[in-house]
Amino acid sequence: MTSDEAKELFSAAYDDELDATERAVFDAALAADPALAQQYSLFTATVGATAVAAFGSEPGDAEARPSTPDLLPGVQQRLRARSRGRFYSDRFAERTGRGVFSPLTLALLMAALCAVAWLAFHYVQGIELRP
Repeated sequence: MTSDEAKELFSAAYDDELDATERAVFDAALAADPALAQQYSLFTATVGATAVAAFGSEPGDAEARPSTPDLLPGVQQRLRARSRGRFYSDRFAERTGRGVFSPLTLALLMAALCAVAWLAFHYVQGIELRP
């Protein structure tokens, strides 16, 4: 394995996604090339430090990660209260008039249009044009 091929596997090796044979070849490449081993250790240190900065814990330690608060319902509730129900309110409860009948009317209109087109097509086929 060349050093360029090994560099492409840095991320997969760090995430432990390599199978046993690939991992053995990767480890052999690191043992054979000290510069490559140093680059991999720098890579793991950088990724680890990034994960600690982002999550507050080591990568893969899901229990130690702080849970983020769910702010959306509270924000929506405050906006609803301040706008007196204008924003983030129940849209279905606000509907008045023919809100339910609009799709039904459209469907009946489309069915009637299809029936007229079908009748016109069959009527025109039945007429013979004479010169």
